[in-house]
Amino acid sequence: MKFLSHAKWILSGEHTVVRGGKAIAFPLRKYESSIEFFPSNKLEIHDTSKEEKFNDVFRSLLQSAAEFAKVNFSDITGKFLVQSNIKMKSGLGSSAAICTNIAKIFKHLGLWEDIFSLATHLEDKFHCRSSGLDISVAMTDKAVIFKNNRVSSVFEPSFWPYMMLTYSGEKSATSKCAAIVKNVISTDPKSADLLNSMMNQASDLCELGLKNSDFGELKDGILLCDKVFRGWGLYNETLSAHVESLLTSGAVAAKPVGSGLGGFVLSLWKEKPSGYENIGLTLEKP
Repeated sequence: MKFLSHAKWILSGEHTVVRGGKAIAFPLRKYESSIEFFPSNKLEIHDTSKEEKFNDVFRSLLQSAAEFAKVNFSDITGKFLVQSNIKMKSGLGSSAAICTNIAKIFKHLGLWEDIFSLATHLEDKFHCRSSGLDISVAMTDKAVIFKNNRVSSVFEPSFWPYMMLTYSGEKSATSKCAAIVKNVISTDPKSADLLNSMMNQASDLCELGLKNSDFGELKDGILLCDKVFRGWGLYNETLSAHVESLLTSGAVAAKPVGSGLGGFVLSLWKEKPSGYENIGLTLEKP
């Protein structure tokens, strides 16, 4: 049996969402992670992603899942064929996809019923503390508005302007970025509160922009998101250069779509850019 989850990208709400803030995220069906499971009397893991030490990571996740479900790890048997074209540490939710697939398998085997709770627990191993946002998108394969640590609503934009995802050229480690944010919160709580408030405002602007077909509101929301990333200190030379190149090429706004310090970048354009690929749901620009 095959279990499949897609990548995701975040329009707004990064980091603030962990503390109950509002976020908007979309599935990215161009990229996917899958596990084919075959019954066997022993545990076999076969990975085609060629990521370093992935088999060890996957085995560790299975062990954590067994501990969470209160079953003996030695009782977990079967052949797991793991495939993924979601680039790890890119901001596209590779960890959420694999954790969701493992939780689906545990449900299939009758070991744990609630996919969300198990997948979120497993993602904590990557993110220190998972908000559940990435897991929600991976589970539902729908665009969501996420607030107060749960899906507030499924999101259906009224229009879709030209938005594009490009890779910055450098990996983005969520745990490192989360530590930087945590340090700001502990050393400068006043600034942290302001940044959280700004990100929530950015999410409101992005939501209204896509619901009201208001390009200006969407642009302002994305620009405000980017300002928050810079305020947290989540920019480096590589990311800065990539965003600057997008703006120089004609983008009107750009921001990271993951935790920061690299990964993929979202850019917004008035005119169709070179190499454009639609990253929306079924909507094209009117």
